[in-house]
Amino acid sequence: MHSKNQQYHITMRLFGLFIKCPFSEAAHDCPFGDIRSRESLDLKFRLAERIARHPHCFENVRNTHEACYRARIQQVIRSCRAIPIPSSATQQTTSLLYEQAAIGQ
Repeated sequence: MHSKNQQYHITMRLFGLFIKCPFSEAAHDCPFGDIRSRESLDLKFRLAERIARHPHCFENVRNTHEACYRARIQQVIRSCRAIPIPSSATQQTTSLLYEQAAIGQ
């Protein structure tokens, strides 16, 4: 069982997931879509509280979310790698990093 403080943090994390996807647009097969489509914030919060009280349920929700999150982050990384970076931008970034390192920032 979680402490009251842990349970509060879990509730708030779940409540946030039930309001909006961290990627702005949820995946088409997101299991939280039905919950997000509900108008009632109170209902979403009560559901988050209920799930937070049951470690097994929370683990299932967390694992589902984290698997989706990892997959979508990999998509973002792959798409960013496909964008060519102009050499002048690379040089500017490199020189800025060297300046910050020299200053000790």
